[in-house]
Amino acid sequence: MLLSHVIINIMKNIIIKNITKNNLNKFSVKIPLQKLVAIVGPSGSGKSTLVEDVLYNNSLENKWNIRNLPKKVFILEQKVILPKSSKLSLGEFNLRKLKKKLSELKKEDLLIVDEPCAGFCKKERELILKMLQDKVKLGFSIIAVEHNKEIIVNADYVIELGPGSGRYGGKLIFQGNLKEFEKSKTITAKCVFTKDKKQKNNYSQNKNKEITISEINVNNFKDFNFSFPLTSIVCLTGCSGSGKTTLLDTTYRALFKGKNAWKIRLKNVNVKGKTNVRRSYIVPQIPISDHPTSILATYTNIWGNVRDIFANQELSKKLKLKRSDFIISKSILDKKNDFSKDVLKVLFNKKNIRDVMNMTIDEALELFKEDSLIVRKLEFLQEVGLGYLVLGQKSSSLSGGEAQRVRISNILSKKLGDRSIYIFDTPSRGLHMMDIPVLIKVFRKIISKNNTILIADNREEIFEYCDYKANLLKTSSIVIY
Repeated sequence: MLLSHVIINIMKNIIIKNITKNNLNKFSVKIPLQKLVAIVGPSGSGKSTLVEDVLYNNSLENKWNIRNLPKKVFILEQKVILPKSSKLSLGEFNLRKLKKKLSELKKEDLLIVDEPCAGFCKKERELILKMLQDKVKLGFSIIAVEHNKEIIVNADYVIELGPGSGRYGGKLIFQGNLKEFEKSKTITAKCVFTKDKKQKNNYSQNKNKEITISEINVNNFKDFNFSFPLTSIVCLTGCSGSGKTTLLDTTYRALFKGKNAWKIRLKNVNVKGKTNVRRSYIVPQIPISDHPTSILATYTNIWGNVRDIFANQELSKKLKLKRSDFIISKSILDKKNDFSKDVLKVLFNKKNIRDVMNMTIDEALELFKEDSLIVRKLEFLQEVGLGYLVLGQKSSSLSGGEAQRVRISNILSKKLGDRSIYIFDTPSRGLHMMDIPVLIKVFRKIISKNNTILIADNREEIFEYCDYKANLLKTSSIVIY
């Protein structure tokens, strides 16, 4: 009787042993079925590799011997850009998509949901949690890759990867039930169960200057007025369909003064305080480039400096190698080819070009510490918490949150002008709780140059740092905090 009980329990766990993929090295873990399992950890710690490259792809190709993996594995990722044909808000679209997938799911299937609560207000997060829990109570198996507390503190089982990101991650830090997780004192457990004291803002707010946009008649807004102070972190919060994204876009277009401004700027609104703003910028979460040869180092204009260094080495001149010989081609990125033998002979501080391509930003900073141009660009990437990324990483492989932070580093790398408004839609998407203070620190640096940050976000962890909060209601009214 005891033996049969053990067998039944074994059958209720997906057993993964000694898997090596990306930053997972001889990785082993057990994942219970018919449970709500939360997979947590820093951005880039290996969560996506585990659920996409290992679980999902193995259900298609059966590459590894993974025991008890359901034959059908589905991954549901949130859209970050709304399809043009949709008349819903982005949140409403994602919520409807989740409801549809849950209704189609069969008990023998495995559903993986990637950040199901990202961007949603507390009421919606609680609804999503209930939807998932109700399915699990009926015997369904659901894995949630999540940074929001609602899912984590109500999961049946928690798996944490880390301790860091990229090559500093990929290890199993914890697996077990919620009570065990709370006692574990891991990075995520501390963030979830400990309330940290927030640091005070270190910049001066000009409370006498503000922007007022009136007579807004877009989507659900009718003769709506929106005011907010400058040199502050201004946060719009509210449930899906309340108009957060609409107000961000309206503000951007009402104040836009860049190229082709006549095509973008809204002309049917009144703006008071326009002289206090020089320009508006939207920092999107869409991929930074879909070009097949775009990598982090080329997008950030670092690779050009690297090629110059290698092309100017004595051996390069002797072998008659040019700057163009150190270009990263698509075949090199796809590992179908490599740099020529002569190119790989050229060394800088005992590293060849391929070694540099596989370096993290943190490692490259040490290698190129004498080159001020490269150091300056790398330091900004490090400042926004991306030191773990590899220089040769494909731009298209970056998460939405990583892509947005790369864009922020580009903003910082330029001479920050004053009197600008930087606009972000859900900047906390994809961020571990420990990464949020890093983001806030960067926001504060931008504000210290007499600029303003305008965001739409529903995570309390970021909400608490804001100077001015406006809660939008679906009735097209606004509550100021």
